[in-house]
Amino acid sequence: MSEGRGTTEPARIAGLDTLRFVAAAMVVLSHLGPPPLLAGLERTHRVSWFLSASYGVAWNGPAAVIVFFVISGLCIHWPTLTRRPYWPEYFARRYVRIGIPLLASIALSSAVGIPYVGLSESILWSLQCELVYYTLYPILLALRDRFGWRPLVAASFALATAVIVLVDPRALPYPAYGWALQWVIGLPCWLLGCLLAERIRERPARPHPRIWAWRLAVWLASAVALALRFHSPIGYPWTLNAFSLLVYAWLLVEIPHLATVRVPRFSERLGLFSYSLYLVHLAAWEVFKKYYRLKLGYFVDWSLLMALSLGVSYLFFLICEDPSQKLARRLAKSLRPKPAAPLPTA
Repeated sequence: MSEGRGTTEPARIAGLDTLRFVAAAMVVLSHLGPPPLLAGLERTHRVSWFLSASYGVAWNGPAAVIVFFVISGLCIHWPTLTRRPYWPEYFARRYVRIGIPLLASIALSSAVGIPYVGLSESILWSLQCELVYYTLYPILLALRDRFGWRPLVAASFALATAVIVLVDPRALPYPAYGWALQWVIGLPCWLLGCLLAERIRERPARPHPRIWAWRLAVWLASAVALALRFHSPIGYPWTLNAFSLLVYAWLLVEIPHLATVRVPRFSERLGLFSYSLYLVHLAAWEVFKKYYRLKLGYFVDWSLLMALSLGVSYLFFLICEDPSQKLARRLAKSLRPKPAAPLPTA
């Protein structure tokens, strides 16, 4: 992956918005329900039980959040490969871009009847972690300059494991450690994204002959993690951090592969408002439950719910997220140091 010719701006990573949308869609389907392909199936036979159980574990929202963490680390570190951040600009852009939609989504959720119980007690726990990672990035970057990403990743895995063992090794949900410690659990996943940025920078763009095997492996691993979470004492804090290593290996071949194929434009456009989709799909679901009174069958009802979720998310993107991104860019630009005036000539 290379920079654009004649510019210090890094090249845009093809397909990344599509990957974001797939991850956001997995979160939505894990909350609102997957396509009702097996609706009405009675689990009275071993075959029907196996089909129903297999389909039920195929939609792992927390695993999709781990994909978000790795992609987030990649996106934050990617521009640094060509231009060292000017920190006032960096912080203004990060906080405004994520903060305004976050606050607006809390207001929207409260307006439709979802009580606010705190970031760490809701699906917003991942955004709380992201804010911590954005804040720590200058320190992490300085440590990377001295030690490299690999020792930092190894140390973060050790620290996360120590927290799990010492605080609650039997925790089943991933966000089980409160606002003060949850970011430590997810930090290895985020740092893997920073390492990924450096690995793919010089990696040649080329199609991978077994890309679907990689994709299937990631999906199956997420299903195993979900099955263990609900049918064993092994919780997400153990399985999803291990899962992040597979996600890293997959993206290391997926991103160069996507650079060589025609990524569908519609999926890239859907990916542009994946953050909005993550933020407000539960609010859309709340509205649907309160006001939808028709019963038109499993598929029609589910399709209408999905359409409402996408529609509300896109409106939220137009009204809130997109203006926030533009404001963040303008504010960041205004904070850039102005070039020194040339010395007068004799």
